[in-house]
Amino acid sequence: MRLPLQLTCDQSDPTTAHQWLFVDLPFSENQPYTPDVRLLPAWSQRVSDAGYLHVDQIRALANEDGYIHVDQLPKQRKRYRPPRRGQQHYLNTGDWVDMDAEDHEPVTIPDPALYTPHEQAVMAERMYHTGVLKRSEPEPDKASVGKARPVFRPGDHSPSTVNGYLMGVDDTERRRVLAEEMRGKKRQQILRNPQWKGL
Repeated sequence: MRLPLQLTCDQSDPTTAHQWLFVDLPFSENQPYTPDVRLLPAWSQRVSDAGYLHVDQIRALANEDGYIHVDQLPKQRKRYRPPRRGQQHYLNTGDWVDMDAEDHEPVTIPDPALYTPHEQAVMAERMYHTGVLKRSEPEPDKASVGKARPVFRPGDHSPSTVNGYLMGVDDTERRRVLAEEMRGKKRQQILRNPQWKGL
């Protein structure tokens, strides 16, 4: 099917009168867009239904003195009615209706601050029920891992430091340190200390 041109579009037919407007629409940089020609009749009709006339159509209405009475102009037949609920964006579409079609009853969003505590609790419970609000899950018990102390090496310290260290630890650690001292420096100030006798 050939592209519609202004000269070939029948101005008396609203389904063809404005088809030529939609050829080579700006789309992206250096890339025009012409929609599928099967859409053009409905798009042309939409322009007519919205009350638009081309300047040549207006001139055709003028009398011999060049005047047009407003009663001669076409009336808008259709209007866009926004969606009843939800966000106002292009994925949430409304509909095109006759000019005298009734509007949707507006949906008002309640203000919880105006409700009693009991009513607020009921609203919150409904939010949990519908999944808008999530209930906090109890935290499972978790083992905590402390930072390990560096292993005490008696050979790196003086006898007095080793004896001081041994005073502050349990018998298991004392045995480990004394065994390491016996294998290492074997310092009598540590090994013969009466406090560690029997370990």
